[in-house]
Amino acid sequence: MKIIFMGTPALAVAALELLREDHEIILSVTQPDKPAGRGHKLLPSPIKEYSAAHGIPVLQPERARDESFVAQLREYKPDAIAVVAYGQILPRAILEMPRENFDSGGCVNLHYSLLPRWRGAAPVQYSVWRGDEKTGVTTQWMAEKLDAGDIILQREVPISPEETSLKLFEKLVPLGAEVLRETMQLMQNGIAPRKPQNDDLATLCPTIKKEDARINWNQSAIEIGNQIRAFNPRPTAQCEFKDAPLKIWLARATEDDKGSTPAASPGSILDSKDKVLVATSDGALELLEVQPAGKPRMNALDWARGARLSESDILG
Repeated sequence: MKIIFMGTPALAVAALELLREDHEIILSVTQPDKPAGRGHKLLPSPIKEYSAAHGIPVLQPERARDESFVAQLREYKPDAIAVVAYGQILPRAILEMPRENFDSGGCVNLHYSLLPRWRGAAPVQYSVWRGDEKTGVTTQWMAEKLDAGDIILQREVPISPEETSLKLFEKLVPLGAEVLRETMQLMQNGIAPRKPQNDDLATLCPTIKKEDARINWNQSAIEIGNQIRAFNPRPTAQCEFKDAPLKIWLARATEDDKGSTPAASPGSILDSKDKVLVATSDGALELLEVQPAGKPRMNALDWARGARLSESDILG
């Protein structure tokens, strides 16, 4: 088929690369170059870089809903449009465009959750944050309502108790690419299924904000542990130590009975000799890897020794 690929971040490259093996990618559509770094130099998206390196034309509209862009897209006469983390809402005219050229064609999205759970911008982070035991990938016929299209294929994966969002992405990205490839084959053969979603089961996952990563020690050790895993690598969970930010990269809830000590207020250091234990509202959290302000990531015990941490200290 002749496919237009719409995507932006690095995770979308695997899907584009795999689709190129079976189909003709006639165009890539990605977000405009963004300023980055201290010099605010404009940097291309990973999809733009990959496409340029492989001779694929690229368009970068400011607004995908503009009529001029829709008209420009129509000139390519796509059989299908594949969307992976593109970053803009698409109008009906684009969603219906492939059917103008190929009766079985359509606009398909690869989503990194088991829809209808976690519709929105950050499904992987939310699945870890909320303590889900499983997640997966879904391909869907795109609809105007966010992530509400009919399901084509799904694949499920377990989430281990200590898995970070980074590690989960490492499993989901190649799996998603394979599922999108299989979906396009079904579409080409005219047998891609349509399974309506149950809107009553839908949960939403809006864009992650920096304040979401702020640790509240009045939550339980399990809840805080999930939060830390969810925001590794970004935006990274953090608290305060002696009026300075302290990022926490890795931690785990522990069954250590010190965490249930009535006198230990949430945030109190319970132990800093053999391991770094912090009291929560329910149980203790063992810090494994931290990053003080202006310093690299380090083992929590090394930090505790260097900071001369004591049981009189409290994390804010």
